[in-house]
Amino acid sequence: MLRGTVTALTRSADAAGVLVIGGLLTLLTWVVTPVWIGGALLFPPLVLLAPLTLAPAFVARGYFVRVLAAGIRSGNADGAPPFVAWNELYRDGLKSAFVSAVLLAPLAVGVSLAALAGVALGSDLVDHTPVAEAIRTALGDGGIAAVVGVAGGLVAAVAFAYLLAFAYVRPAALASFAASGRLRDGLRPRRVAGVADSGAYATAWVVAAATLGAGYALAGPFIPLVVGAAFVFVARVAAYGLYGRGAAATLEVVDAGDADESAAPIAAEPDERSTDLVRPPTPEVPAAVQTGRTVPLGGVSVGGTRTAEARADGSASHRTDGAVEAGDEFDWFAPDGEPLDRDERDAAGTRGAAGGDEFEWSADAADPEDKS
Repeated sequence: MLRGTVTALTRSADAAGVLVIGGLLTLLTWVVTPVWIGGALLFPPLVLLAPLTLAPAFVARGYFVRVLAAGIRSGNADGAPPFVAWNELYRDGLKSAFVSAVLLAPLAVGVSLAALAGVALGSDLVDHTPVAEAIRTALGDGGIAAVVGVAGGLVAAVAFAYLLAFAYVRPAALASFAASGRLRDGLRPRRVAGVADSGAYATAWVVAAATLGAGYALAGPFIPLVVGAAFVFVARVAAYGLYGRGAAATLEVVDAGDADESAAPIAAEPDERSTDLVRPPTPEVPAAVQTGRTVPLGGVSVGGTRTAEARADGSASHRTDGAVEAGDEFDWFAPDGEPLDRDERDAAGTRGAAGGDEFEWSADAADPEDKS
């Protein structure tokens, strides 16, 4: 489990790009967010810049949700996903932050009430003389200080326990959201509890916590050199991949049961997973095209050099000047990035570039007039 998730980034279709962008987003989150918070406290109108200043944090959060979804769907077998569809990453990151805020709301309310009670007792708003006299009578002159210390320690212990529970439940809630792409699924107690109660998720969470601890310890000395942000990003990618793997089996059962709240949960076999509740892939140009690895040509994509001379049978050869000549093979790819077999290549060649034509990476082969 750990090896597969730790090496997921190296198996990515755009490993270098993911590492650079992820490290940069992490660094910007560390720098821009605190500066914005401090500026907003001094100059409140800066709050209006929140959608822009928090964009790096939201995009990074959205990417981790995407890693979670890939872990649930395939155990990150295809490696870490590339940074594409940034608008979706931003939206998912915003939803992820909302899920975290909802889970932290009870603690925030409790701490606020305790603080208000302390302020009220320490001021003249409430007559606390009878209570103070009773404490002195029972515990002596140092009784009030002892009671205040015990009350503060109790509040701190409860807050610590809640934060520990939050750290355990939050990935389960995000996994429930990532599996279907619906925000309400990440806030459904029954669905989230089903993930958090599973042994597979508990094991994955412990391994992920150890991974994060080791990653942060390794990144610590390199933080002043900036590259530490990239190490932290890698550790978090591995952790979210582990969360997804641990939640995958349980989400199958919860999805089947949630289809009918009134019906008893039905334990499905691993190969009977209901796919209609699972997050569908984003309908967009394949990641290989977006990262510049292939170029679409009339319904197919060609992986190769800058110009090409293609025959109807899909054969050509590479030249040192960046072009390809007829005579040797070069690869045809389907729109989903999968290589075509010989028959498919022959059929695609008749729809693609005509023999002797040249094309540029920016050209639209479907439009013979577009040769720019």
